[in-house]
Amino acid sequence: MQRQTQESAFTVLMSSGFVAIPGILLREYKRLGLSDEEMMLVLHVMQFRQEGIEFPTPRELGERMTLHPDVLAGMVQQLVHRGLLDIDEHGLGHDALSLRPLYAKLAKLLEPKPPVAPAAPAAKPVSSYDMLEQREQQQNLFALFEQEFGRPISPIEYERISCWIDQDHYREELIREALKEAVLAGKFNFRYIDRILFEWGKSNIRSIQDLTVHREQFRNRIPTRGQNNKTGNKNGNAGNKPAAASDEDSGNKYDMFYKVYGGNG
Repeated sequence: MQRQTQESAFTVLMSSGFVAIPGILLREYKRLGLSDEEMMLVLHVMQFRQEGIEFPTPRELGERMTLHPDVLAGMVQQLVHRGLLDIDEHGLGHDALSLRPLYAKLAKLLEPKPPVAPAAPAAKPVSSYDMLEQREQQQNLFALFEQEFGRPISPIEYERISCWIDQDHYREELIREALKEAVLAGKFNFRYIDRILFEWGKSNIRSIQDLTVHREQFRNRIPTRGQNNKTGNKNGNAGNKPAAASDEDSGNKYDMFYKVYGGNG
């Protein structure tokens, strides 16, 4: 009976399938800059692809690994930014995590390298603590968006947030503030937030302090209703028509945008 049970378990094991892993990858992943956890993530991506799932979500990965889905989402983004993974966009719901960049870098390790001249002193490397802190901040930002939107954000939305930080160089505090304004306005979409950040950039707003000063300047330029009526009476309009806007205000597109989208601090 025990032998039959062992044979049955062995049959299930052998029929459950295997993941084909290049031996060179197991030997050299450290030289690619992959940590043990990142390598395990890559192996799970390979397994998911064999199962027909080309873009496993952080939650699906988290069901098979000991890391939290938010941490796994940050790891995937880091691997994309470091050129070890790529996102193939095939339309809504048909994205895929591509391993081609990983294999390309692996192939370069096998190429003979020509002799190089002595290099200049390298820049001071980023400490592990700084890298961990930066990754934690991005993961917390991803979680904040999911909390405010009331749903998991898509891989493309993950990439959009990362681009705001890494390519557009928006400060995280401004991204959080733009998200806050979008939520207050009831606009739960990334185009709206992207537009807010773009307009702030045009107005040379680089920090929360800059934003606070800009809001105060804007509020001081808006006349109260009583001031409008008083101005109208002086012009002989008896308050029937609002006072004309100055050329400066009418030409400031950001002010008009701000009137529509609100500026609650």
